Amino acid sequence: MKIVRLVPRLSDADEVLKKYCRKNFKAPCSLELVYLPFVLFKYRIDLTSLFGKKKSEKGLFLVDLLQGIPVNIKRNTKFDFRQCDLEAEFKELLSSNSVENKKTIIVSVEPEEVDEQQVLPAVLDEETAIKKGKNLLMYDLMKLTGSLRYRSVDIIPEPETKKLYHPYWLIYFRDKKKQMRFDVLDALSGQKEGGQIIRSIKIGLLKKHENLIKGVSEN
Repeated sequence: MKIVRLVPRLSDADEVLKKYCRKNFKAPCSLELVYLPFVLFKYRIDLTSLFGKKKSEKGLFLVDLLQGIPVNIKRNTKFDFRQCDLEAEFKELLSSNSVENKKTIIVSVEPEEVDEQQVLPAVLDEETAIKKGKNLLMYDLMKLTGSLRYRSVDIIPEPETKKLYHPYWLIYFRDKKKQMRFDVLDALSGQKEGGQIIRSIKIGLLKKHENLIKGVSEN
């Protein structure tokens, strides 16, 4: 299955196990690399202060296609397309993240043929995911800016979007009751994930299992 993916920095299974075991006392049983579908979009925030002063800001967000969970793209992020011909296709969408400095975070993007079993299926269409992500983003912004500082805060997604797949390592282990569990490591940052990303992956794994059962029964 061909996808456009964010290239994992942690791509070697042995390296992932060593990293995981250094910080955990669990004994891994196995691990796998999976890809969670996201939609990348540009948005504009229009802010109106209590005194009527207006300002606008632009940014990029990834929203997952399982729950609509938004993931911020930092302004110092640079997408690297040097190994493929996607740069022109993404040019307009990424124009607001063109600043580059010593703190620039390089994220490589490439089309890649991967095993279909590694790809988690989308549950939401892009429009629904962006709508859910916008509502969650609005809630977070109101907490960060303080609802008393602005008369209004409006988030306007722009129509240009791209589907991207984010890599995550699943490390399986047995708990004290011998039940199989898994932890999640972000294959870009190496950070251990929690909360909503784990929930999205669980939803994706369940959906994949349901699709497999449906395919078997139809045959």
